[in-house]
Amino acid sequence: MLDDYLKANLANWDERVGVHVGSDLYDVDGFRSGRSSLTRVEQDELGPLVHEGTSLLHLQCHFGLDTLTWARAGAVVTGADFSGAAIAQARALADEVGLSARATFVQSDVTSLADVLEGRFDVVFTSWGVLIWLQDLEPWADVVAHFLKPGGTFYLAEFHPNVLTLAEDSTPDRLRVGYPYFQHGEPLRFDEPGTYADPGARTRNNVTYEWVHGFAETIDPLLRRGLRLDFLHEFPFTHGLSFPFLEKCEDGLLRVKGHHDDFPLSFSLKMTRET
Repeated sequence: MLDDYLKANLANWDERVGVHVGSDLYDVDGFRSGRSSLTRVEQDELGPLVHEGTSLLHLQCHFGLDTLTWARAGAVVTGADFSGAAIAQARALADEVGLSARATFVQSDVTSLADVLEGRFDVVFTSWGVLIWLQDLEPWADVVAHFLKPGGTFYLAEFHPNVLTLAEDSTPDRLRVGYPYFQHGEPLRFDEPGTYADPGARTRNNVTYEWVHGFAETIDPLLRRGLRLDFLHEFPFTHGLSFPFLEKCEDGLLRVKGHHDDFPLSFSLKMTRET
């Protein structure tokens, strides 16, 4: 049974699937023409490990754009998301671009995925704005470990927890803390129309509940479940955020205006399941 937080978030995401599919940010037409939806971070760090026949599970896959990009790279992919609208769109897109034979999509809340999906995978992958929707990362870590083969790779690219604490009225020369780093299980409540992909979109389900998770809260549960940390990288750039103190650079990535190399905006980590 969905709790009230999850119900509100699900209604928000169901409504925004269509907006995202038609947005410039996701550039679905470009994907149809062969463009990779992955950032250079995922391509450089995880790409060399994904080969023809690699089994890959994509947690919180939204409407499957990144999932299908990995399928194009040769992987046999499974994408999971709690939004039925997103999963329907993912399946339709897989059919449209001829990847349905190597792409499976499953509707499920991430922490309940083991109830509806079987098997283990060479790679478990998740990225960009996924952790804030999870109240507790302990059951999330259970899911990662459950589906990862011994010797398999878990990879995460995500917004830096530091940037998620910044106030909306921050400026490039005055980045001000507006939200707590340690939330102790209580969510932040937002009531905002539109979406990061189209701030001007007319929407009705605008209330969301979100949680900031620091590095220790993210990594420690995975370590306790037998995953070894191979690397943790921090970057002064990101993508997909609409904060006014950021600007898009020539490489398409976002950096703090006038401080391109000064502040952490995203991170990635790679872990291996040892047992």
